[in-house]
Amino acid sequence: MLKVSFILPTKNVPRTIGPLLEAIYSQEYDGEIEVLIMDSSDDATPDIARRFPVRLVRVEPSDYNYGRTRNEGATMTDGELLIFLSTDIEIRDDRWLAKLTLPFSDPQVAGVYGRQIAKESAAPMERFFILSAYPPESRVSVLGAKDLNQGLVLFSNNNSAVRRSVWEKIRLPEMLKSEEAEWAVRVLMAGYKIVYAADAAVYHSHRYTLSQVFREYFDSGATMPTLHRDKVIDYSMVRVFRDGLSFVFREYRFMLKNGYWRWLPYAVLYDFMKFFGIFLGSKQKYMPRRLRRALCKKKNHWDTYRDVIKGTA
Repeated sequence: MLKVSFILPTKNVPRTIGPLLEAIYSQEYDGEIEVLIMDSSDDATPDIARRFPVRLVRVEPSDYNYGRTRNEGATMTDGELLIFLSTDIEIRDDRWLAKLTLPFSDPQVAGVYGRQIAKESAAPMERFFILSAYPPESRVSVLGAKDLNQGLVLFSNNNSAVRRSVWEKIRLPEMLKSEEAEWAVRVLMAGYKIVYAADAAVYHSHRYTLSQVFREYFDSGATMPTLHRDKVIDYSMVRVFRDGLSFVFREYRFMLKNGYWRWLPYAVLYDFMKFFGIFLGSKQKYMPRRLRRALCKKKNHWDTYRDVIKGTA
């Protein structure tokens, strides 16, 4: 079995880090496992992590970037496969790691991402989004496949594995958001495959406030021109609006069918904040840096990184 290196960015997750590490070290996996934690916490998170045989590296919060932090972690490990996870997931299957890594028997597979299932506490809007993005059927993506389409999750570092030899050629970009989707497009264009392994499932969801929803989708909108600059995927606002309306109608139908009708007024506000965030984010190149900093989730991004819109100040 291939050696795997877990790279876990953490910040103030004392409730989830212990159960996650316990689940990792309880996996029925015949290969070697190493775990590197890139920690930005100011609470008990690192103390809890040290109860396990992990390596802990301090990352200052101002230096954290989704792509760069994971890339730096990868350089500190030597596993043949790199495992990227969100630390708020729940692993309830002791064969999860074996299922996630199985597709790498095909040498053309660059990365595998597993299914995500909404937790019991998830709002119906989040539950529908996760069900739509992470269906129960596995698939393989190659360049030119019809599922290489705007709005569909191509890759997710919430639950993923990457072949090191491919990562050494194509590293995660240092972006505001969606770095794994950009990475997926780059590896597909290089001739590799991306596998969605539905049986390698974890439990993961959020309870966003309206403000948090706006910021999340502002960041998504800000990255759209970079993600789709080669016109492999149509990112036009007409396409976004059309697909968005289709998604909303299916979302409301799901809510009515499953008895969530009391949530509908809030869902309208929730979806408005998503669309508004995407629209403003897509126009961020016209905004002064101060306004971009105020609207986005990662405040220091605009002072350091330039991968979102080439040539902007």
